[in-house]
Amino acid sequence: MTDSLDQQVAQLAEKYKQWSIGAGQPGQVFGKSRFEEHPERSYTLKNSRPRKFLQYEHQTWGINLGWTDDASPETAKRVARWFFTRNGARTGPITFGETIALANGKGDSWLHYADREFGINLQWSGQPVFEWTILGGKAGQPVPRGRYLAVYNEKVRLFFVEFDRDIGGDLGWSDSKSWLDQLGNKFVELISEYGKAAVEKAILAYLMA
Repeated sequence: MTDSLDQQVAQLAEKYKQWSIGAGQPGQVFGKSRFEEHPERSYTLKNSRPRKFLQYEHQTWGINLGWTDDASPETAKRVARWFFTRNGARTGPITFGETIALANGKGDSWLHYADREFGINLQWSGQPVFEWTILGGKAGQPVPRGRYLAVYNEKVRLFFVEFDRDIGGDLGWSDSKSWLDQLGNKFVELISEYGKAAVEKAILAYLMA
């Protein structure tokens, strides 16, 4: 791709860096196998678009996830229930590009991709489902707290994003609208010339560089 197209890919990739893990907390992100272990490894997930935290929240339709009313320190303390489970017995911090499981709280707490009639295609599991990865830094480097990063689902090769819905929590995937709708007119030529697969590959390469 030319420098100009590389710049456009970079602009698109930056849009997906919406999530801050443990906002306001210094250090690196560590994993654990159960919510009850290591309370210091339970984190907030803050999104840059609503500038609020993602939390367990009852929904009439769709999965029980939603946004907090504010992002105050008191709210952060209450909803710091997200954690990451590693695949295997590795120690040390979670790293960029590592396949992990994503969970919230106790019980059937691990999230995984699954078709559903309303809302984002997500479901809860009682066991870790290893299909997530964190992008936005060099592959293999530790994931820091407090920086906006991308959360990617390897099963469907889509980014987890904020998305305004009429039914269910305001969450979606990077194809919740078509790629062309998301990119806008200035990116139509990019998709048309190189194809969706090539653009996706370029975005992932950018986010792991």
